[in-house]
Amino acid sequence: MEKVTDIANMSPEELREFLPTLVNVPIFIRREKLITLLNEPPSAANTAKLEEAFREFFCGYQELALWLEEHEENPLQGIEPHTPLAKKLKRHLDHIATHRKTTLKQRIFRRMGTYLNSDTMPKKKIAALSSSEFRAFLRGLVMQELFISRARLAALLKQEPPCKALDAAFREFFVAYELFELALEDYHYDADEGLELRPAFVEELDRVDAYIKSGGKMWTLEEAFQDFDA
Repeated sequence: MEKVTDIANMSPEELREFLPTLVNVPIFIRREKLITLLNEPPSAANTAKLEEAFREFFCGYQELALWLEEHEENPLQGIEPHTPLAKKLKRHLDHIATHRKTTLKQRIFRRMGTYLNSDTMPKKKIAALSSSEFRAFLRGLVMQELFISRARLAALLKQEPPCKALDAAFREFFVAYELFELALEDYHYDADEGLELRPAFVEELDRVDAYIKSGGKMWTLEEAFQDFDA
């Protein structure tokens, strides 16, 4: 998947062509699976299915984040401040600014299940939630504004709307995505935790271990990230 990093500078037609890709990122389909499972009676088997469905859902979120994480344009830029849209977005953005504790770089690392030295692992671990707590957490996630905004944007795309309407819908969608990220901020989750290691991966780990023991140098994630930014 090619990563889009310059949404702000897309022409209206480029944005129109891009948005169908955005609204069809797998997280939205995987949300439906979560809802179906949440509507089933609680049981050990149901919890196991929910855990796997959430892992897939979280991976869908990671993919969505790749499209949006470097979009830095202020959603309020260029719109009249007294319109209902501007007031709604400002209210949400103020809420995010008040409650967000992480930087973009910290959130990128968190999605990979790791943390920068400047960040602290949240005390709440999704894997440690009780069955009832886990279900309540999931119910909150699947009801996030992100999914309402996505449905609105997807419906709009079917109507050949004017560019101004698409622009407004995307602004709402992006702010809703930021709210969704905020809902995850107080929780630790590693999508790879507990997965069985494939034999080929185990062999690769053994080779890396032998390389380190022979004096080979390994790079930390932060060092690699700095090289990537350079």
